This record gives sequence, structure tokens and C-alpha cells, in this order.
Amino acid sequence: MSRPGIPALARLFLVVSLTAAVAADKPPRSQTIVYGQPRQLGVLADRKIRESSGLARSLLDSDAFWTHNDSGDIPRLFLIDRSGQTLASLVIEGAQAVDWEDIASFKHGTHNYLLIGDVGDNAAKRQLCTLYVVQEPRIDREAQPRVGNLLPFITIPFTYEDGPHDCESVAVDATSGTIYLVSKGKGDECKVYELFLPVEEVTKQLVARMIAKLDVSKATAMDISPDGLRAVVLTYGDAYEYTRGKAETWTDAFARQGRVLTMPRRVTGESICYGADGKTLYLTSERALQPLWEVPAVSDTE
Repeated sequence: MSRPGIPALARLFLVVSLTAAVAADKPPRSQTIVYGQPRQLGVLADRKIRESSGLARSLLDSDAFWTHNDSGDIPRLFLIDRSGQTLASLVIEGAQAVDWEDIASFKHGTHNYLLIGDVGDNAAKRQLCTLYVVQEPRIDREAQPRVGNLLPFITIPFTYEDGPHDCESVAVDATSGTIYLVSKGKGDECKVYELFLPVEEVTKQLVARMIAKLDVSKATAMDISPDGLRAVVLTYGDAYEYTRGKAETWTDAFARQGRVLTMPRRVTGESICYGADGKTLYLTSERALQPLWEVPAVSDTE
């Protein structure tokens, strides 16, 4: 597959959308969504997916998700359907897979993107981490073979302003063109970092700035809803959901206590994403032949 040209995405990310003259919204109600009982949709049947460490909904196929392995694999993505069957496997050319931990999908105009986080650092000693942005390819379910290569749209080397951190949680707020990372943390505190998505190939390493601390133990995944108003942070047990008003920043939202969401029991749960509705949640876990879970949003009083 050929490298995509730079689209109008750049123009959006050069705009600062908030002004000091706008009064902040009141904190939004956090109990507006009622979630139903988790249900298993299928099993990840492909034994090549032995450690599903990140999950993102496809923006081109409403019944499919992108996932990848943790450390130890080549730099490749898998597209799976709701039953857990693999639809495609794509290698990111020129990328490295030191410790891939999370993936996010986001949209601008007619273009759809995936961001892969090579951010794992169990020993907290990595001096440089990398994010890869690729344009999401359209996969023909009837075509064979369903394997191929992708070229990165942008490669983003970065460091944290306060030194190395182990991180397994990466998300993109498409409404502002901002990347968020949550450190896995020590004890009951995880740190949130902000990094603006660059508009062209990066020639020097960027610096992620801390914007908040969460009262959460061992964050393992993250996602932000398409409207940029909901964020979910996963742990090995439950998840925490944060909401913000339209005139609030994520710093405001993360300053409040997250709403606890009960998640299904998983072997090693390190992936979560919102569905197309921005509310329903989907999860996988590490080890081979693990379930794909759905936590349905059954009512909404907003």
C-alpha cells in the first residue's frame, strides 16, 4: 500500500479551539449512561493474536476492530470481526515493536487514522518512546490474501517531561488533535500526559506534559469517545469513566473522581475502546483464544 498524502488534517490541528472568554460548563452528570451486563461476542481464534494489548474500533467497518500483540511480536495490526475472526493482518513498514501497548482510532473529514503506542516500559528506563500514525486501510472481506503492509503517515518520537514512565494507555481526542497518555503508575496514582498531534513528519523528539493525576491503580488502557466528551481508563479490574463539558478541558475532567464501571473478569485485561455510539464498550485480554467482550449502553438520560 502506498503512503497517503498529507490531507486537510493539518489545518484542523493548527487551530486552538478554546478561549478564555468562554465560561466553563458545570461538571457534567456522570451517571447518565446505564450499562448492561457484559456479554461475550466471540473468541479471538487466531493463535497469532496471543496478547491482545490494544483495541480500537474500525472507522471503515462498523463490525470490526483493530488489535495488536504486546511485546515480542513484529510490528503488525490485526483486524477482527465481532465473532473474533481475523479479517486481515498488516505490517507497519519501518516501524519497531519494542513494546506496543495501545491503539486508538480517530477521524477527520473523510480521513480515518490509527495511532499505535510503542510506549511500554516495565523498568521505566526508556529514554524515547514512539507513536505511529497510519491511515486506516479499507479491507475487502472477500479479497485474498488479507495480508499486506502499511507505511506510517507520521512517526512521533517523544519523551515525558519528568522522565521515563511505564505506559499502557493511549487515546486521541479528535476534536482538538491531542494525544493523551496515562502512566501505569505506582500505588494508587497514575499520571495523565498531553501531547499535541503533529501535522507533519517529526524531525526531533517531542515532550509530553503532565496535566493531571488520577486516583487509579495500574491503568492498562484508555479511549476517548468520538465527540471528545468521554474518556475511559481501564485497570486489571474495573474501568473509570471521565466526562467533560464542552467548555471544559481534560484537566478539568480528570480533576474529578472517575465513575467506576464494572468490567467482566478477564485473564489480563489491557484493552478497551468505545463503539461507534461513543458509549458502548468493548474489551479483549492477553493470552491466546481470549473473548471479545461488549458492555452495552442500555439507556442514556442526557
